[in-house]
Amino acid sequence: MAAFDPNVAAGDPMAALAGFLRDFSPDMTGVSLRNIDSTNTRVNVSYLPPFGRTLMTARLETSGPLVVGGAGFSMFAKAIMASWPAIDYGVALEGETAFAALADALSRGNAPSSVPSLFCRDDDGEAFFTGESVKIDLSDLPSPDFSILPLTPYAAVPWGIGVETKRGCALSCVYCPYGFLNGRRYRTKTPQQVAAEIIALRDRFGATRFTFLDSVFNVPVDHARAVMEAMVAAGATLPWSGWFAERGLTRDFLELAHRAGCDTVIFSPDAYGDAALKKLGKAATVAEIEAAYRLVRDLGCFEVSYNFFKNPPGQTLPAALAMLRFIAKARREMGRKAHFELNSIRVEPHTALAKLAVAEGLIEAGADLLLPVMYSQKRTAYIEKLFDMLLRAVGK
Repeated sequence: MAAFDPNVAAGDPMAALAGFLRDFSPDMTGVSLRNIDSTNTRVNVSYLPPFGRTLMTARLETSGPLVVGGAGFSMFAKAIMASWPAIDYGVALEGETAFAALADALSRGNAPSSVPSLFCRDDDGEAFFTGESVKIDLSDLPSPDFSILPLTPYAAVPWGIGVETKRGCALSCVYCPYGFLNGRRYRTKTPQQVAAEIIALRDRFGATRFTFLDSVFNVPVDHARAVMEAMVAAGATLPWSGWFAERGLTRDFLELAHRAGCDTVIFSPDAYGDAALKKLGKAATVAEIEAAYRLVRDLGCFEVSYNFFKNPPGQTLPAALAMLRFIAKARREMGRKAHFELNSIRVEPHTALAKLAVAEGLIEAGADLLLPVMYSQKRTAYIEKLFDMLLRAVGK
């Protein structure tokens, strides 16, 4: 087995990929599609053209089955299978066991259609789904093999190396597909395994920092606390960042996070008005956002990053102005240790926002959404335009 990432290849990535495939000559080739596009309407970038070029290169340079997976594929599987007939199989949702089961079935001459979580093709080339598999118990999986790819290019990116402590998300943010992708029940790794993976990243592979990949690190709080205690006990205290929920955040939890190596707290409140927060399905109020900010600010040992949407459902002009005042206050009080992103909301399938977009006439029922559709509340569309003008003025 070998892996290649065209995103960090030197020179022409497709030429480098072609050479890699010729040298390795794989029996089966897998292509992972993590994202479909970026999320800011002013600078929206589609990743589908390079994805198509990757498929074409793989198809030209190999003769075995071509398999696609990843979160981006899973959300748009039917549309992608229809748009790129070069794909032989698609691995939907979690791929660790499905990809291995597909390889085993092909090697034994068994029907791939017996493997769950696959998109296969019938005799006419039409894609069909074999049915969802049981969610993976993370304790049954080995730790990632970090030797598959050189870590140096990823270490150059602040959040380029990830560690996973759990899968699943029980929160109900209306725009988020994580519940579809990973389920709503939390499936955790043991804290000791997480600590061991961090030590391996540091001692064997030279990592100097990482980010926790969990959708929200501090939910459930007991598991997050146990992970950090295991990290401290094992000396696995590399600098790290993670996404935090504001609700229930305490000073002693943040102090433990700091002892465990955390230097950057990331929040994604997405709105700064209680009406919009409720419409977005967020588990926070403006008062809780402000309280969490004060905790991080007063401790003085963290950088903090925020994501807000420019014009989400429930947005009002007073709330938008309050958000700007909050940003200005945080930059005044924390300087360059406070970071902010203002984004649009991409409407994605398998979300409550997609249903809202249908109800509001933004999209038709059953739209595949492979081409980006951005949600902006109609009655306050001017707020999005004002924010775009501000972002353009500061070079974003």
